[in-house]
Amino acid sequence: MQQQYFQILKKNNGRVIVELDEQLLETIINNYQLIPQIKNSSLSTQIFESKFQRRIVPFFLNQFMHWSKQMNYKQVECYLKVIHNRKTSKQQKWELGDLQKIFGPINSRTKCIQTETQQRWKEFLYSQAEIAVVNNTKIKDQLVKRKYIDAINQLKKELYKKLPYRKFLSIPNYQNNEQNINTDIYINENNLTQFEDLIEYSNQQQDRPFISYMKDNQESI
Repeated sequence: MQQQYFQILKKNNGRVIVELDEQLLETIINNYQLIPQIKNSSLSTQIFESKFQRRIVPFFLNQFMHWSKQMNYKQVECYLKVIHNRKTSKQQKWELGDLQKIFGPINSRTKCIQTETQQRWKEFLYSQAEIAVVNNTKIKDQLVKRKYIDAINQLKKELYKKLPYRKFLSIPNYQNNEQNINTDIYINENNLTQFEDLIEYSNQQQDRPFISYMKDNQESI
């Protein structure tokens, strides 16, 4: 193998004049051009992962609602409808905050139905979630399907934490980038009390329509 040659001819104020053979020069130029490509690829991967992480909960909550209806879990279906119908956005998409509410402080007036919803969510994750992904015809990319299936384990692990789903968007591998990219709700120990107070206040304001809704649907439950 031919030895690649270079020699430093002059140094001056941080600048260097170097004599080197063409093969070594070509190697340096190619590697130098590759650096920004690697950086851009890494950034694109981080952005994709962050966006995908935010899609996990909405996707599975939507599947959970359909499954509850299929299983004839009337109270769970009704509870999910109430949460969904209260959403103010036009698209009314599920959000991480909806799952945090389900696993948030127990409201005394809706304790039974909230507890049942938590148990049915666990049942869904362990028995139906993967099937829901595999049978979903809207997901064409098999790699994306694989990522959703892998995400089920993340959702399962959260069940055994003291505060389930409170830090679900904190992806360890992409934590540094997430501070700039993530716009979803993020709850930590510092604002947890404030968040719980907000939930309690919301429940107090909305109990009346919720109980009314349940009463109207009592015959079907």
